[in-house]
Amino acid sequence: MDTTITTNLSISQFDCLPDEILEKIFSSLSTHLEFTPNNHVRLNAHSYYFDYSMQKPLLKQTHTELSQVLLVCRRFYRIIKARQFWEQQCRLEHILLPDQHFPVDFDAYEKIYVNNPFHPSFNLLQDKKWFKSRRTESKIELVPIGSYRLYDEFNRLSPCRVTSYTLAQFFQRDIQLPCEGPGSNDFAKLRPIIEFSVCVAPRWDAGSECQIKLDFSDGHKWQHAKVFPQWSPRNWHKIIYRYGQYEDFPSLVTVMIAGKDTQLWGGFYGTKFAQTHLRLLFRTSENELNTENVEVIEPKIEDEPSKEPVPNTLEDNLPIDQGTLAITYNEDLEPHTDDDGSDYSMYDDDADADDDDNEFD
Repeated sequence: MDTTITTNLSISQFDCLPDEILEKIFSSLSTHLEFTPNNHVRLNAHSYYFDYSMQKPLLKQTHTELSQVLLVCRRFYRIIKARQFWEQQCRLEHILLPDQHFPVDFDAYEKIYVNNPFHPSFNLLQDKKWFKSRRTESKIELVPIGSYRLYDEFNRLSPCRVTSYTLAQFFQRDIQLPCEGPGSNDFAKLRPIIEFSVCVAPRWDAGSECQIKLDFSDGHKWQHAKVFPQWSPRNWHKIIYRYGQYEDFPSLVTVMIAGKDTQLWGGFYGTKFAQTHLRLLFRTSENELNTENVEVIEPKIEDEPSKEPVPNTLEDNLPIDQGTLAITYNEDLEPHTDDDGSDYSMYDDDADADDDDNEFD
């Protein structure tokens, strides 16, 4: 049979397929992440989500391939560019959870498919973007020494950054918050909640303290301090702050965390930090207010060694931050005591922040 006739016949038969069948064919082009025990969180029998850092490259690959397919003809373009096609893809690939819903006039699902700031494991803080202040001494512990092991939501052991007896300060400056979508679909118009979280822990046999500060581009500041007396429990504490009471959605935020031991011991006996996250949440009637919460994480006792593990550390070779913003401590603020005996206090917004010479005491 003549090749031209065969081609025309094939195209004719393909054109006879309804849009619903073509949508399924296009959807089948997705490259899916294979399930492993430590790359997804199952919410119930039918709902789960993947580690977004692992899934996102595959989503971008699928989007690139579909962007080529839509160039074949106007019909393909219409189907692939339709709002319902990308909304369905977001649901089928569990990029949006069952309880996550945009307004009915929202049509930027294609953007959400490749970059979803509302994904449970989305993180605006990148490991390679951290800087440290001068004279900061820190190491990376692959297995925490003197505190319980910490696992992430995917049941993976988390490494941690541990500080020493001089004040160690770490920064990520001017983090761009995802406030702009295409056209009228600016994420800022959704008025999302900005959620920051970090896990901190002491070494049980040494006193230590830590401080955290967020500076938003709209002028809002949040500051938090925590003191661990010597012989504190080995538990990790998850500190969570949610910012939702803004007039205009801030476009930038600077994150600063600091810690040290309080007994001037040589070595790395200061506060430990891990699992630092920054992401967006859908606004609901239950999370509209600015809230601060500290959760004590219960350990997996069955996974804890009977004696301290052999130190397994890496050098923490962060670049030096060249800015002048530093963390200071306000002695006049009254600390309050948590149920585990740890002290909390807040910062002084008016304190001088000349350089990293500022100490806690």
